Amino acid sequence: MSKRCPGCGQINDDSRIFCSACGEPLDAQLRLIQDLEKQKKAPQKKSAAPRHVDDDDYVPPAPREKEKSLLPWIVLGLVVVAVAVAWFLLK
Repeated sequence: MSKRCPGCGQINDDSRIFCSACGEPLDAQLRLIQDLEKQKKAPQKKSAAPRHVDDDDYVPPAPREKEKSLLPWIVLGLVVVAVAVAWFLLK
């Protein structure tokens, strides 16, 4: 009996471990091990939403505070100074 390659369909001898045409492993367990090694080496993607098994343990992330701008305070200060200067000059 011969082994058929799952990758390219090439028929190989029973003694072969890898396909003679494409090099794909012919043994299902060997393919599984190689797939697991590829998954370990692949960079992990961070998911946008946290995955939780139990909703009771879920703690929502803290809300982000807006950055407070100093621009309105600077403008208000300039207006106050301008009004004070105008008041003293017109008096």
